[in-house]
Amino acid sequence: MRNKILYHLDAIIESGSLVGACRRLFLSQPALTQYVKRLEKEYEISIFDRTVSPWKLTDEGRFFIETQRKIESLDNECRQYFADRRQLKTGHVKIGSTAYRSSTLLNPVLSTFRSLYPQVSLKIEEGTTQEIIELVEAGRVDCSVVISSMVPNTQSSIKIYSEKVLIGLSKNHPFSRLHPETQQDNARGLFPRLNLYELKETPFIIMKKGQKFNEYFYTLCAKYGLPFSVALETQSILTVPNLVVADVGAALIPSTIASDCIKEGIHLFSVGEDLPSNDVSISWKKDRYQSYAVKEFLKLVKSEFKI
Repeated sequence: MRNKILYHLDAIIESGSLVGACRRLFLSQPALTQYVKRLEKEYEISIFDRTVSPWKLTDEGRFFIETQRKIESLDNECRQYFADRRQLKTGHVKIGSTAYRSSTLLNPVLSTFRSLYPQVSLKIEEGTTQEIIELVEAGRVDCSVVISSMVPNTQSSIKIYSEKVLIGLSKNHPFSRLHPETQQDNARGLFPRLNLYELKETPFIIMKKGQKFNEYFYTLCAKYGLPFSVALETQSILTVPNLVVADVGAALIPSTIASDCIKEGIHLFSVGEDLPSNDVSISWKKDRYQSYAVKEFLKLVKSEFKI
């Protein structure tokens, strides 16, 4: 977009006369003269030397013109930047996620977004569910993939996925040996009901505090009145299957990674109505400005999860 000041002053410089500039600008001579005088009064300078014909720029005038050209250039650059953002030729999206959600739910979405908008920068901040909720609150990420029940009322969200909470036992666990048919059931997508009293002597691998699966473990302890022992605490649910296979203990496992667990020979069981389905949402701070890139990312999430 042309700088208005340059538009008028360049007409005078290029035409070589005030009269020529007026013809070019379709202005009267008094109107153009008054415009130049207003500029000179505003900046307290003399732009033109009027003692010569045609008018010539003073030193102040030359500096003024150079500065206006820089302003015009910066303004055009600014406009181009925002035009590029609207067309998603540039931009940034920062996403909060647990390592588990990054590798399972987010991976296909990120891959599609990257192929559609290769020039938009994607950044993932990982932490516990509580930590990534706080990242949204602090404005350090644009959105986060979180457990639905943990979304605070200061954030908006959409449910994108629902998973069951299962219990995983190694194939060498006494209960697994008593029920070898579980492997065939699991292969068909069936998860037999397990009574928690059967595991009262079994230690558990649990998630660290701040993770929803940590809360689920202690919910079961309270419900059954059993002081299940903790063999190990871990930060990532992705490490749990290997620990179960190694007979470190039993574990609560999301159905999202059930197929990987079954391949490792883990026996998976249902907890029935003892725990609710684990709903997953993507959340963002209410009333916070969203860039074109963030809006497009959220739109893609809805499309990928058929919302």
